[in-house]
Amino acid sequence: MTISRPLTLLLFVVGAACSGQDPVAVPDPGDGFAIRQHDDTTFDATVTSGGATLRLQVQQVERDVVDVTFDFGDPVIGFHIDYTAGLGEFQPSGAPLDAAQSRLVDALLAELGKMPSMVAADHSRVDDVTYRVTSLMQIVPTGEALAAHPIVAAQGWTHISCSCFNQYLGNGQYRICGKGSGCTGGSGNGCKGRCGTGCSPCVGTAAYTRDCGRHDWGIGSFASASDDFMFASNNCGC
Repeated sequence: MTISRPLTLLLFVVGAACSGQDPVAVPDPGDGFAIRQHDDTTFDATVTSGGATLRLQVQQVERDVVDVTFDFGDPVIGFHIDYTAGLGEFQPSGAPLDAAQSRLVDALLAELGKMPSMVAADHSRVDDVTYRVTSLMQIVPTGEALAAHPIVAAQGWTHISCSCFNQYLGNGQYRICGKGSGCTGGSGNGCKGRCGTGCSPCVGTAAYTRDCGRHDWGIGSFASASDDFMFASNNCGC
C-alpha cells in the first residue's frame, strides 16, 4: 500500500518578488510523505523536504521484538527493542544529526499524528513503537557525535503527577511539570515532563516521568530518558 501527500512546505516564485508583486506560493512537488508499507508487522515510510530524505523502517522480527531504522543516508540510526526482555539498543552510525535532519523527524511525527491507526487506543505493537521511537528521535542531540547505549527497562522510571505544578525531579531538583499547553514554567513548550515533544497527540507517549522532566528542563540527557520513552506506561492518557 502506498499513500503520498505533500507537506506544507512552500517555494516562492522569485520573478514575482522582483517585479514588485506579492510572492506566489507553490508546492514543491519533490517534498512529501509516502508510506511504502503499513501492516501489523511492518511500517515503511519516507519523508522528503528540500532535497533531503528520511526513510523510516519498523519491522517486528518476532513477537514483541522490533527493529527500527532511521535512514538519512548519513547518518543511519537504528534501534533494537525487545519488550519481553525489557531491553533495547540505540545504534547510531555515521555523521552527527544536523538541524535539517531533525526537522525531517518533526515532519514525520506530524504526519504520523494524522493517521487514525497510529493514535488509536488499540494500535498494534508496530504502530506503538513507530510513534514512541519517532518521539524519542525528536530529542536526539544535533551537531554532536552520537554513541551507542543500552535502553534498559530495569533501570526503572518514576511517574510524576499529571497536574501542572512544581514537582520533584530527583537529585534535589524541583521544576514546573504536568499536562497542559500552558505548563511551561516560563520556559519552552508546554506539557513539561511528557515523554514526547509538545502536548498532543498523546496515545503511545502519555507517560510523564522524572527523567523526561529532567530532559525537558535541560538537567538530564536524552539517553537517561530513552528507557522512559520506550517502556514507561501511560499514566496521563487522553
